Amino acid sequence: MSKDILLYENGTGGEMKVISNDIALVETLFTQVYLAFFGGNLAANTKGNELKEQERFDYWANSLLFQGKPKKQFNSNLERALATTVYNSSGRIEIENAAKKDLEVLSSVVNTSVSISIVSQNRIKIAVFLSGLKNGEESSLQFVWNNAKQEIIIEENI
Repeated sequence: MSKDILLYENGTGGEMKVISNDIALVETLFTQVYLAFFGGNLAANTKGNELKEQERFDYWANSLLFQGKPKKQFNSNLERALATTVYNSSGRIEIENAAKKDLEVLSSVVNTSVSISIVSQNRIKIAVFLSGLKNGEESSLQFVWNNAKQEIIIEENI
C-alpha cells in the first residue's frame, strides 16, 4: 500500500497533520474515504462540461486527473445527502446509498461496505469497513455527523 497525507477533521474541514515540521503520512485508505465523502462538489456531481471561466467547487483532481473518468471522481454524494435528507428510516437508506456511491472510487483497490445509523434527530453514525487489502487485514472507520453544526464530531479508527 502506498503512503498518503494524513488528514484529520478539526471541525472546520480536513486538515493535514504536521509532526516535527513535516507533513505526516499514513499507510491506510482512510484519507481516501474522507475525500470521497467530503472532498467533492456539494452543489452537484462533476459533469465534465463546466466552463473554464466558471468557479468550480468540486474536487480539484476531478478535472485535472480524472477528466472523462467519472468513476474515479470525488463528488461528495454523502455530504450532500447529509445536508439535504431528513433523518428518518427512508432517509437513512438514501444516505447509505450516497455513501456507497462515493466509495465506488475505491472499488478497484479494496472491498468496501458502509453502515448508517441514526443516533439522534441531528446525528448520523457512519461506519465504513474495508476488506481485501493486500496485507489481508480488515479496517474500519467510524464517525458521527452532527447536522446542526454541519461537521464531523467523532472520528475513530478501529
